[in-house]
Amino acid sequence: MAVREVTLSVPMEGADHNKRFVITRMSAFEADRWGRHCLQAALQCGADLTDITPEDGLAGLAAAGIGLFAAMESERMDSLLERLMRCVSVQPDPANPVLRRPLHESDIEEIPTVGWLQKEAFALHVDFFRGVGLLFSPPAQAGGEKDSPPPGA
Repeated sequence: MAVREVTLSVPMEGADHNKRFVITRMSAFEADRWGRHCLQAALQCGADLTDITPEDGLAGLAAAGIGLFAAMESERMDSLLERLMRCVSVQPDPANPVLRRPLHESDIEEIPTVGWLQKEAFALHVDFFRGVGLLFSPPAQAGGEKDSPPPGA
């Protein structure tokens, strides 16, 4: 099976509008290692991650969400986000989508673009766990929450 990747164009207005980036998912082993390192960094900084341990790897990271990085020390957060951003490459010529090169800081001119790319790269690596998690959650196993109001109520 091929490594999953997505090609995205910056949707926000500004200097980066319509710039094209390709995000390639890490190997399963690297993604799991990265996920465990993220959880470990957050736990060591006192994040409240009840029932999540570093051994949970990428699945635990998906459960915690991208806000997990806010609990980390700056140096560890920067290091882990930098590792995540290694998955991003640039398509400098939209007419030639085969041409790609690694992301360089000079490729991005707007601060919101950085956060958007981080969010998209994070999602590529963990979103499939959220769907799987619903299959195993107690409400899903019990047929849904009984106390929940019907949609639109």
